[in-house]
Amino acid sequence: MWGRNSKKKKKRAKEPEKDAQNEQDAQNEQDPDNLCEDCIPAKCCMYFSVEIDEPEDMGDWNDMLWILAHRDAEIYMDDDRWYVLVQNPCRFYDPIKKCLIYTRRPRICRGHTWDDCEFRDDYNFDLHFHSYEEMERYIRNNLEEV
Repeated sequence: MWGRNSKKKKKRAKEPEKDAQNEQDAQNEQDPDNLCEDCIPAKCCMYFSVEIDEPEDMGDWNDMLWILAHRDAEIYMDDDRWYVLVQNPCRFYDPIKKCLIYTRRPRICRGHTWDDCEFRDDYNFDLHFHSYEEMERYIRNNLEEV
């Protein structure tokens, strides 16, 4: 029951963008160990890598050329392990708000350490192929028929 002078107030819907910003601010305040807080452009959020088998014969090298025929794909070798790298930003990264899910980010993100951080140094891979042509040249100049 409403009192004589009381009026029912209409609740205004909160603006989603402000809610997301407030949530992000609260997350950053709650997590003093957020080493990524000042990291812009957040290189680790701009790609993902998946380990692949080491090439053993020319067929494997040809399969890797097929991968490099695709847009935004790269291949690298680091510490004798091979990877496909896809330049595709995380959908939860915002250049102003940073990681929108920082406190509940996936295990791979949590496992990324300051020691692995690309922010301070550029990628330092043993081999890095950015294009089909680059790998083709490498094969021509460095490999015998395996």
